[in-house]
Amino acid sequence: MEVTYTITVRTGRKSGAGTDGEVTVALLAEGGDVGPFRLDKRFHNDFEAGAVDTYEVKGPDLGELCAVRVRNAKVAIEDDWLLEEIVVQVGGVTRNFPFYRWVRTNREVLIVEGSACLPQHVRSPRAASIRASNLVSRGEAYRWGKPDIAGLGQLDVTEGNPIPLDEQYRDLGARSYQVTFAETFGKIQLARPIIAAAWNVLDGLSELLSFVGVPSVSKRWRDDAEFARQTVQGVNPKALELVTAPPAGMPLTDHDVRGLLDPGIGLGTAFRSKRMFLVDFAILDGLPMFKEVVDGEPRQRYAPPCRALFYRGNDDVLRPVAIQLERDAAAPVFTPNDSPDDWLAAKIFVRCSEGNVHQVLAHAVCTHFTIEPFIIAIMRNVSAQHPLYKLMRRHFRYTLAINQGARKTLIAAGGVFDDFLSTGGPELGHLKLAGRAWEAWRLADQRLPDDLRRRGVDDRKVLPYYPYRDDAQPVWDAVGIYVRETLGAYFRSDADVESDVELQAFWTDLVTNGLPVAKLPFERLARVEDLCDLAQTLIFTVSVEHAAVNNLQFEHYAWVPNAPLGMHRPPPRAKGVTSHDEVRRMLPSLDQTIGQIAIGKALSTFGTDEEFLVQDGGWTRPYFREESALAAQRRFVDRLRAQVLQVENANRLRPVPYEILRADRIPCSVTI
Repeated sequence: MEVTYTITVRTGRKSGAGTDGEVTVALLAEGGDVGPFRLDKRFHNDFEAGAVDTYEVKGPDLGELCAVRVRNAKVAIEDDWLLEEIVVQVGGVTRNFPFYRWVRTNREVLIVEGSACLPQHVRSPRAASIRASNLVSRGEAYRWGKPDIAGLGQLDVTEGNPIPLDEQYRDLGARSYQVTFAETFGKIQLARPIIAAAWNVLDGLSELLSFVGVPSVSKRWRDDAEFARQTVQGVNPKALELVTAPPAGMPLTDHDVRGLLDPGIGLGTAFRSKRMFLVDFAILDGLPMFKEVVDGEPRQRYAPPCRALFYRGNDDVLRPVAIQLERDAAAPVFTPNDSPDDWLAAKIFVRCSEGNVHQVLAHAVCTHFTIEPFIIAIMRNVSAQHPLYKLMRRHFRYTLAINQGARKTLIAAGGVFDDFLSTGGPELGHLKLAGRAWEAWRLADQRLPDDLRRRGVDDRKVLPYYPYRDDAQPVWDAVGIYVRETLGAYFRSDADVESDVELQAFWTDLVTNGLPVAKLPFERLARVEDLCDLAQTLIFTVSVEHAAVNNLQFEHYAWVPNAPLGMHRPPPRAKGVTSHDEVRRMLPSLDQTIGQIAIGKALSTFGTDEEFLVQDGGWTRPYFREESALAAQRRFVDRLRAQVLQVENANRLRPVPYEILRADRIPCSVTI
């Protein structure tokens, strides 16, 4: 019997997404194929970017459709096509075939019907065969490369094997970070004629920033309260930890901190009563720093393995009380009771060391590069119909591309880290720092409750003012509920996990080629709860964690004295030897200042196609079609909207609002 098939084709909106190629579609059922049909309307430009094109074709009724075969044939020139989805209606029945990928010129793709389904539950033998063959093709595109210097598995990207087209970075029209960097750098160059010949960053920075905006921290950066505030809601909010005894090798007496603690409180009481907190950058100890010789003159940068001690007063305000810049007991311990120049220099050194650790450890390693093996393993082994793929795919958007860009422009020889960081340079201090960070890294550290508990900052009575914790916790909880409600509809028992060949292949591939199983919280992927915990941790890391350590970079780093990434004088070894002029000479040059401002701006600016956890109009790609998953998503968004209101209310009482962990400003993935 002949029937009419209505075929609707959605083309992506990205620049260059459309095609002028010859598009044909065949409809595949268990009983055979219908077509192929050439989809073309007279006097109509089919398949333009953002277009929805509908066609009617006639053919035999061969039963329930399980897949479509799509070909994009070359007509005149190479013309790749971003196909979002094909929808087929016949006899009142609708079948969706979502793709959300590129169809290369003269290539054919097979798209299985898009209902979420575990591989062991696929009813159609033909659909199961196509699903498996698609994974073979995907595995060829997402090949493991040589592990990076830290030992992490990474994507194989070479000149002859470019990054998969589906992973390529946003185009210029979507405002890539390269565009923002170039624009910022160009605007700042306009300020050069008005900069005094004898440049110093302390006096000339406002003029330099007048073309791109002056961060609000410029008004507060010298204050002790601001120095402490940045530890709990700055660009590196996970370094602070509770200490209940004086740090070893840090000589400090009650006389040293006279007037800095509340009346009647001595150091012993302060430690015992859980009022003392530490930021410690011991990981920098012994690392090579940047060195070069210019015209016979040696130049060097410094980022000492310093540590800073903070006290929580009766007013619940955190204040810095002591800083030690080097690791030996003979190194002086600076306090606010020392000269203003001594104390200011000590604080700037702490921020420089923090900046080096933040950029390499908290940012690059913990949110960019440790996520990459999970993405590769999922893309190689988990089909587009799998509920885990549908749950995670939007949270992997652009990450492989931005990581590859970082390897080329940030950490490579002659890259940005060499230009600015104290740990950059030919001795690869920043890569050795990454190696140390990776040695200590465990996925469990990315779980918010574990991290807070480990650092002793989970109790609001111990640390009442901690915006990072208080804004992140509701999102962590909401992600956990969302993941369990979504995956729980498909995985009804632990047996479903163990018998899922795609999941088991993912796990084997991950621990064989991506990262050692010792880095993971469990040895086998055998329980539904472990799968949900893994998904929750990954989503939280690429959204909340990345937002926390990335999105304040312009505010934090553009006012360069607040956090210079390279100090040009060694840390003082005695008190009373640092003058105001010496503080100036410690700070970056004009060119380094311009570069630090530009990269801070670039890495803090969203693309125009950014997608957030709470998105106006909803997320653009509806990977799930089942009502159970869609309902879970709606409840997730409702919880996140409540979090936005909670953050807005909290910010009314905060001395400085903390905006970056509002759910409507948290990107879904690591895109910059």
